[in-house]
Amino acid sequence: MRFYMNQPTISSPPSSAVDARIAFIGRTYGMLALCVASGSAGAWLAQGLAFPLQHPFLMLLIMIGGIFAVQAVRHTPGVNLIALLAFGAITGLSIAPLVGMVAARSGMLVVQAFLTAAVAFVALSGYCFASRRDFSFMRGFVIVGLIAVLVLGISNLFFQSPAFALAIAGMSVVLFSAFILYDTAQVLHHYPNEEYIAAALTLYLDLFLLFENLLLLFGGLGSDD
Repeated sequence: MRFYMNQPTISSPPSSAVDARIAFIGRTYGMLALCVASGSAGAWLAQGLAFPLQHPFLMLLIMIGGIFAVQAVRHTPGVNLIALLAFGAITGLSIAPLVGMVAARSGMLVVQAFLTAAVAFVALSGYCFASRRDFSFMRGFVIVGLIAVLVLGISNLFFQSPAFALAIAGMSVVLFSAFILYDTAQVLHHYPNEEYIAAALTLYLDLFLLFENLLLLFGGLGSDD
């Protein structure tokens, strides 16, 4: 820790700027909560639907398109909220087959995965808020980690190894936990106040992907095969 003597006092930001930042954070996490609710509803309503299970790659393309769609309308009041909620529902639809398969083994595995993701998200976010640290230095790590996970995931499409899939899921849990730290710090320190939709979308993707990989991990570890 460095101590500087005889330095000029740094004035606090104007109260109006602080109020605007607090309002931005409140909107961001409010939108995040609504998106989580929409995704949960989508996953529940989609139980038993064959389409997501039969067309996983199409669902992936729809999700990617949804991300671009939300970003495109993020500054349009009303439409941006509808787009964000629709994207949440799409993610729920896409994860419904995985939720159903894990729940068929044990409903508690789904509950454990959800609670673990929620506790991890709250704990990591709380650490960012309490410490006020800027985790921008993690940018290289999370980007390289994401590329590595994608490459390993694609390679396992050919190997079809359950043990390798579990290993990738475990790596992804660590990776998206790191993304929560990184992206929460970005929201606190770098996002403009008008970008609350983009901020909520980013945090939702971190939470969703963490939950998805915890489901894969818990489901695989809980398998009797």
